[in-house]
Order: sequence, then C-alpha cells, then structure tokens
Amino acid sequence: MKIWLLLFLCFYSLFSNAIVKRHDVLPESYVVSNAPKYLIDMPHEGHGVLINSQWVLTVAHTIFYDYVGKELTIGSKVYEIERVHIHSNYVEPNKDLLKGDLAPLMNLLKSRSDIALIKLTSAVNDVKPINMYTGTNEKGKTVTVYGKGATGNGLTGEKLETKSIRTTNKFQNIVESSEGNWLTFKFDEPQNALALEGMHGSGDSGGASVIFQENVPYLVGLSSWQLAHGNISTFKGGLYGTTAYQVRVSSYFDWISNVLNHEKEN
Repeated sequence: MKIWLLLFLCFYSLFSNAIVKRHDVLPESYVVSNAPKYLIDMPHEGHGVLINSQWVLTVAHTIFYDYVGKELTIGSKVYEIERVHIHSNYVEPNKDLLKGDLAPLMNLLKSRSDIALIKLTSAVNDVKPINMYTGTNEKGKTVTVYGKGATGNGLTGEKLETKSIRTTNKFQNIVESSEGNWLTFKFDEPQNALALEGMHGSGDSGGASVIFQENVPYLVGLSSWQLAHGNISTFKGGLYGTTAYQVRVSSYFDWISNVLNHEKEN
C-alpha cells in the first residue's frame, strides 16, 4: 500500500472508533449475537450503513482511496461499488497536524464534514435499509451504537491489538449535544453511567448510532472521532470522561437527498 495510506490507517486507529466498555460489567454483556444486517463492513476497516436499496452511508475517512469496483458483502450477497460521493467540505489532515499539540487537529476534525455516500451497481433485495432520523431533537435521547473494532474498558482505554477479533458489540449512551453537524456524548464512570455505557474506539468508524421508536430503529449518527487534549504522542482513547463526536445524520439529510436525486436524473 502507499505510504500515505499506511499513515492514515495508523492515524485513524487512534481517532476513529471501536467499542470500549465499563470495567465493572462483563465484556460479554456488550456482544451482539445477531448484528443488524444494515451494518456493513468497509473494505479495510470501519463500517457503512445501508440507507437505501442501492446506497450506503459512511464517514468519509473510511474511504482510503478510490473504492470504485471494490466489493461489499451485504446480507448473503456481494455487491460492487459503482460510485463514491464524498462531501465537498471534507478535508484530510496534513502531516503537521499528526504530531505535537492536539488542539489544531481537533479544530480541523470539528470543522469538516466527515460523511460519504456509496452507490452500488445493483439494488440490495434481501436486507431492509434503516430509516434515517430527520428530527432535530436528538439531545437527551438514548442511542445504541454498533461496531466491530478494538475493545477495552474505561479505566485502561482501548487495546488496539484486539481490533483483529472483529466481534460485533453494542453500547448505549445519552446524547449531550445535538448542534450543527455533530452529536456528542460522554463516557461516564459507573456511578453515573447506563448499564451498557460505552465509547467508540479504533476500527468502528461509520458504525451506526440508532434510536428506537416503537421498536423501529432510526439512524441518528455515525461514529467519527473522540475529543482529545494535550500531545498526540500521549493520547489514549476510550478512557472515562472522553467525549465522542458522531456525524449528525439529520443535518446532512438535504445533502443525502440531493445526491440520491441527482443520481436518479443521470
């Protein structure tokens, strides 16, 4: 692979997402025996979410190079990628931001639009897409977040060596902020936490964050990054007190609709 690809794989192993758990709850309690079929593995790492029979929504930073012609396994079948649409406000950090003080990098991550759409060459007919949440009152709602990345606990943080296990886990948290393009929540210590409180970590980027209304799942967010302070060399992901940032799907609903409608016309 190209040097830049290796660099960004390493970078996103620190700042993308995987499920980190409470230290006082059995890890097996977070394991999902039957993962949602709308949750899709990307070609290298991270996830996408089936939102339409021919479209997958993901975070832009899971697209490491031109994925046209690559394959995605959805349900029991394999589908080829026809086209990738990356939001025009997405930018990758330059090398200078990947060392030293984290503040400039955090500012970049917060300012960009980390979202992309993938069109498949043919429609998926054996998996039901998830509905997107279009409301604006996400704050205070309990979200369930899915992923297959690295794991760990809030005391010691995530363990990158567990990323290769690829077990689907889920955790819950409560949205603290739903402003602009981001949803945020904090990984609280046990005395203030939900029963399956957790945090995303390395390898879960693009994983689905959902709410349930009358037992129907709605996609509200996509796992994206963790807020970090200090020097990048001492950063440890997934510790108690860490704040997660997730792409707020409702704020991009118009962009998503425009891309899908434009494709229909062409």
